Amino acid sequence: MDRQIVDFRDKIDAKTVKVLMSTILAKVQLQKMKNILVSLKFCQYAENPKNISILVSEINKISQKIGISIDFIDYSEELFLILKKVTLNTGIMLYKNKDVATLFITVGVLKEDTKVLVFDTDEEISKILYFDLCKHGYIIERALNMKEFLSGINDETYDIIVSRTFLNRKEEKKPATKNTLTLSKKVIMNLPVFMNKSAETLVSFTGLEAQKVSHSIKKFDASIDEKSISAVMQFKGDLEGYFTLVFPRNIAIVALESLLGEKIKENDTDTLTDGVGEFCNIITGATKTEFDSKNIKVTFELPKTYISLKDTQKHIGNNNGVWMDMKLSDKPFYMFITK
Repeated sequence: MDRQIVDFRDKIDAKTVKVLMSTILAKVQLQKMKNILVSLKFCQYAENPKNISILVSEINKISQKIGISIDFIDYSEELFLILKKVTLNTGIMLYKNKDVATLFITVGVLKEDTKVLVFDTDEEISKILYFDLCKHGYIIERALNMKEFLSGINDETYDIIVSRTFLNRKEEKKPATKNTLTLSKKVIMNLPVFMNKSAETLVSFTGLEAQKVSHSIKKFDASIDEKSISAVMQFKGDLEGYFTLVFPRNIAIVALESLLGEKIKENDTDTLTDGVGEFCNIITGATKTEFDSKNIKVTFELPKTYISLKDTQKHIGNNNGVWMDMKLSDKPFYMFITK
């Protein structure tokens, strides 16, 4: 088994934490796992909230000792506010529930019998994707042409479909078309890093459920919510382009109130723009750390914040990019990456 959910139903104190650690060690010894989720849905902590620090400390120690990620799920809003503080300098992630956690589980954590369809019009890239995923023991099938790929999209037996075909059209000497994308192949392959680190940070700060709704290739959309606040972060090095996050004010307020621990007025534009800029600094820091672990050298410029999406568009230009519609607890926010 790759992932195990451990249900912690007791009062949190030194004794029960010790029992929990023994339970986790026993499960690790008996089963092959790469991730453990500790459910706190029925735990009791009101008598002594300080014991949560003991729990976090022990979880962090054992996670480092056995080399397995151990994260928390199913916590209340009140408990989240405590966990957010005490897990700050640990490797423990906070996920609202199992479904949210699944959004951020890496390829290596997925079950080995996952059935994957791979396709790319560039045969060499298709082979690279195929052999790389085979290393994880997944069931891989490679579509040899567009007809097989389109047929596979509608085949419910596939758990995952991997294709960069529609994100990597060859321009050659043809004029730009609606679907032309100028991002490098390396940027395209690393788009999940940008998306995951942004969403992980939002989930960690707010405790709300996050999900990707859809993505498309188009120019920056300046026609959405006029009250949105955006931040543009140019990145250079092994990867180059512009990384833009767009927050409607209601989402920005929720995220920043969690970050700052104080109420923010909707018309306090200075605080909102400063806060969004600082919030994006945290996101780019986490993104850079992830790239460093992959030996990809990238530097991010300080975020430039805007209260006008038209000004944002002027800054990043009119090139096509990858536009991602995201949701945080059913409230929309957006991500855009372009050259």
